[in-house]
Amino acid sequence: MNTISQFLQLAKPFWCNKHQGVAWFLLCLVITFALLIIHISVWITEWNKAFYDALAEFNSEVIPKLVMHYLGYIALIVSFIVCGNWLRKVLIFRWREHLTEQFQQLWLEQSKHYHLSHFQYIDNPDQRIAEDVALLAEKSIDLFKYFIMNLAKLVAFIAILWELSHIQTFHIGGETITIYGYLVWIALIYSILCTLLMHFIGHKLQPLNIERQHKEADYRATLLSIREHSTQIASYRGEQREISRLSTHFQKIKQNWQELIAREFKVEIFSASYLRLSLFIPIFATLPMYLARTMTFGDMMQARSAFSNVQDGFGWFMDYYKKLMEWAAVVERLATFQSALLSVKISNTVKNNEDTLNNVLLKADNLSVYTPDKKSLFVNFSLNLTACDWVLIDGASGIGKSTLLKTLAGLWHYYSGHIDVKGSMLFLPQTPYLTEGSLRAVLSYPNLPTYDDNQLKTALFQVGLSDLVEQLDCIKAWHKVLSGGEQQRISIARVLLARPQILFLDEVTNQLDTASALRLIELLQQQLPSTLCLVVSHQDEVKRLMNKQIVIS
Repeated sequence: MNTISQFLQLAKPFWCNKHQGVAWFLLCLVITFALLIIHISVWITEWNKAFYDALAEFNSEVIPKLVMHYLGYIALIVSFIVCGNWLRKVLIFRWREHLTEQFQQLWLEQSKHYHLSHFQYIDNPDQRIAEDVALLAEKSIDLFKYFIMNLAKLVAFIAILWELSHIQTFHIGGETITIYGYLVWIALIYSILCTLLMHFIGHKLQPLNIERQHKEADYRATLLSIREHSTQIASYRGEQREISRLSTHFQKIKQNWQELIAREFKVEIFSASYLRLSLFIPIFATLPMYLARTMTFGDMMQARSAFSNVQDGFGWFMDYYKKLMEWAAVVERLATFQSALLSVKISNTVKNNEDTLNNVLLKADNLSVYTPDKKSLFVNFSLNLTACDWVLIDGASGIGKSTLLKTLAGLWHYYSGHIDVKGSMLFLPQTPYLTEGSLRAVLSYPNLPTYDDNQLKTALFQVGLSDLVEQLDCIKAWHKVLSGGEQQRISIARVLLARPQILFLDEVTNQLDTASALRLIELLQQQLPSTLCLVVSHQDEVKRLMNKQIVIS
């Protein structure tokens, strides 16, 4: 029941949305085509009786007509299957698109992708958004479709099977027992027993599938990490260490795979035996009536077909057990991810007070900063900073200067007290983030590339990257093409384009020589005379350019 509850929580935003009328219409069409297939199957069951009776009676006159009927039924079924599957795929992608947008928004809003690691460890969110979301949409719709189809089979064929069963009388120990619809009862009892046995054998498939997704995602994440850090690995000659790390992750996949296939082996033995026995049970059950001449050969074949469909209706859980366990594993992973994202509560936020701060751009009162485990870093910290201030945050290495900078910028929420700001802000980390795309888009980040060519080229000239001015529309992996120093120059160019009112610089010139670092900081001071800037730096020459200093002890 917990899995059902989790699934409903995941499905509600899409299926209970008043704007998803098209999705409901598509679902109705998918189910309609499925039900039409069942309806044709009923006709085929009746055809079975007529065809086999004609064979038993050597009635060659009606056989050509019956064959034409059968070909017509097949044509209808094929058309219904093709149309239904096309609509099903359209519906699956519509739901996947909605789920993807929902999780993307939830993951990225309020920097939850950044804060999540402090609240709860969730492995591989990329895989959950890219893969699990698609699996949830596909498996949910398929399971629902086949559930409806099996239910329709049960309703459509149970009356036929009941009628073919006649009234059976048994004499046991001097007692007379009369059973109505005994073929229906055989199908029901057989399906219940097989379902219970299947669950007993296969109930461990769900945790094994969850573990499999974990292990596969960890291995893939390690491969991506090696690709992203290939330069560092090659510099250290660390290939053997990475091979060892990959082998460790792959051995975990192997161990899980062995446990999974061992469990699936048992499930498949039982499932294959169940399917083969199902072919003969209706034959053996109707054989006494056929031998007693109370049932024709056509009736016997019709009973076998009806029994199979009724058994499918009773045995949906049994037939789709493995897929149900895979679906439950997907629901569990997505529900855990959703729950973790919703649990990230950003209680402290930096407030933008345009009206009350007057000429003050950044104000902190009684600020105390903590680590995620509540260890105190700074207590009762206050400041008032205005435009044109260039403020050095100084102190011993490792004391928490960058943490204070992040707190004032609204990126660190483990604090008490009040922080108020006035105006736009931009935070530059030590390692710039360069997206893969055109240089124009890289320079404009985090804004859309709306700057004109003159603005972009001027910024590149100013930061010393004149050799790149003709490559604005070149699409490259710029984080690999540019050196560390060049990437920091790109970061400074972004500031010149964005022109924030409050700027936070966290070791943004530490990969540049002293002369270059000084030129870039002086450039910012010249180009942004009204900007408040807070700086963390270990370069003494850069420190001397600041007009204020806050020392953390």
